[in-house]
Amino acid sequence: MAAVDFDRLTEALAAGEALSASQLHALAHSRDLIGLGMLAADARTRRHGTRGTFVRVQVVDVSHVPADTGGFGLDLPQLATAEGGTFSMGELRLVGAPASLATARLMVLAAASRGGVPVSAWTVEELSALGPLADVAATLREAGLHAVASARLDRLVAADLDALASAGLPVQSVTLGTPVDGDALLDQLEALRAWQAATGVVRACAPLPVETSLEQPTTGYDDMRHVAVARLVLDNVPHIQAHWVRMGAKLSQSCLLFGADDIDAVPARDDMPHGPRRAILEEVRRNLAAASLDAVERDGAFRPRGAA
Repeated sequence: MAAVDFDRLTEALAAGEALSASQLHALAHSRDLIGLGMLAADARTRRHGTRGTFVRVQVVDVSHVPADTGGFGLDLPQLATAEGGTFSMGELRLVGAPASLATARLMVLAAASRGGVPVSAWTVEELSALGPLADVAATLREAGLHAVASARLDRLVAADLDALASAGLPVQSVTLGTPVDGDALLDQLEALRAWQAATGVVRACAPLPVETSLEQPTTGYDDMRHVAVARLVLDNVPHIQAHWVRMGAKLSQSCLLFGADDIDAVPARDDMPHGPRRAILEEVRRNLAAASLDAVERDGAFRPRGAA
């Protein structure tokens, strides 16, 4: 394959031009990691400047909550306030598939009434199992759900996002399911871009797979290529994410160097067993600074909570 003319693509992006199908195809197959990274970082800077965001998330597993408790078995954390009177979490995230829509509604009502922060919950696939997705989404939004927590791109269809759009419920993050590369990766990303153009409900993409094989794990080289390609293809998805818990500190920092601008799932609670200098929050800030980004803490609605 012919070498990619990164200078020409940089000029095109600077002029506000959309990259052509042939240009995106060349990028998806490029092995020039440095060129891809520089182009993706430039695209990120044009969209977000030097701002890099992160969110502290309290995850609550509701799979154990009996269906007949009215949500009162929900083990929500104590929301101790930090200096300035703000909650230590920016998002409350419910996980664990509920037994029914009625149960899900009660759980969302309980979370929204006690949390005081945006509530996200479940996956598109889990919500689809509860009934017609548009009806489910509308019911949960009325109960106080701010967003669907996630969706796997390999299991997503256009009708899912259409249904969420009709209910006014966004998706916090779309992830890759299993490792793909080349044309397969490009096909999935271009499908997401087309669906986003029609609905606008996707807030972020975390472009690394949630499932990997122990026999054939992904490499850091390909992971960074995919982050960069995602930023360049998904020009209508606001944020490219790293997932702090799933990826860890080192891979999250690498993602920031290759076009990502947001760190998701920073734990809301940190007992600092190794002291304040090694606290999670300080490590997140250092990672953003190392990527030449100004750290800004946000909430689950992607609203800044002030400079970190």
